[in-house]
Amino acid sequence: MAKISVITPVYKVENYLRKCVDSILDQIFKDFELIIVDDGSPDSCGSIADEYVQKDERVRVIHKQNGGAPSARNRGIDIAKGEWLYFPDSDDWLEPDYLEALYNTAIKTDAKLVVSGYTMEYFENGVAHSYSVSTPKKNYNSQELVRGNLHNYFDNMMMAVPWNKLYKADYILDNNLRFPELKWDDLHFNMEVIMDIDKVAICSNAGYHFFRSRPGSETTTVFDSMLYKKRKEQFEHIMRVYRHWNIKNREILSVIYGYYASRLVQCVQEISISNISKADKKRMISDILNDKLSYTAIKKGRIESKVLSVAATPMRMHNVSLCIFMGKAIGFVKINMSSLFYKIKSKSVNKAKVIN
Repeated sequence: MAKISVITPVYKVENYLRKCVDSILDQIFKDFELIIVDDGSPDSCGSIADEYVQKDERVRVIHKQNGGAPSARNRGIDIAKGEWLYFPDSDDWLEPDYLEALYNTAIKTDAKLVVSGYTMEYFENGVAHSYSVSTPKKNYNSQELVRGNLHNYFDNMMMAVPWNKLYKADYILDNNLRFPELKWDDLHFNMEVIMDIDKVAICSNAGYHFFRSRPGSETTTVFDSMLYKKRKEQFEHIMRVYRHWNIKNREILSVIYGYYASRLVQCVQEISISNISKADKKRMISDILNDKLSYTAIKKGRIESKVLSVAATPMRMHNVSLCIFMGKAIGFVKINMSSLFYKIKSKSVNKAKVIN
């Protein structure tokens, strides 16, 4: 029985898969199994994965029809033998001491969930930039401590994703927790994980490298007309958890509402630079501003990022035209000065430190 089951879904990442797998197999911590789930990838990912089965006895490969990352992770959970579960993305990579840091934290704290920092990797205009997100190590070893502190980890993305977390396998299996098969399943899964959890540890290690933009990728954004709907669904899930916890502390709720308000800034910005008609832009933004949950978040939320707080000013004023103007201004910087945009975003929103 391995200590950790590393489960990674694979789809259309043939140019990045070897680096990811090599970084896992080269870990200082050796007691793990690697389950690669080929999610019907049309490129050479499946054959690359099969090569590693011959090279390392810790590697297992599942080939399945394409069903998305949630279904791939769930297949991995079904056959995992480890005491802990870890879910890296197959186009990212790990520093050699990363799994060891997660495991040591789990053992020392007896936590059911370990949350770590991470490093964001951007490649824009031929130049690579790295930004490290990390917070001091903490041990929240009771439900009261968990529920009174996890709001501090939403804004910097630490709560939203699965790849910076080590999950106690028994806890996941005993509670029948699986990744929901919908867009942005990660946060929904994590909300269910923390719903009744009583021990969470924070590890300061930032040795997971998250590829946010790759060489050869385009900076331009494809407009997602469902973005606001998805963001709202995510936040409604967060609020269900906080109601379940019976959290009434105004300071905590202001941070949670501020998190949602900052996500609404993104929604407004994406609408503003889209190629839909001006009338549709105004209608969609008005719908956001007139929504009861949006109104509460904008009114009661404290946006931690000063940049986003300024960008949210037109929303507080309930001024649709000014929202569009602000959104276009942000979009211009994002498209035409991408390196500057991501630097400001990483430092202000994600509270990251510049590495290079």
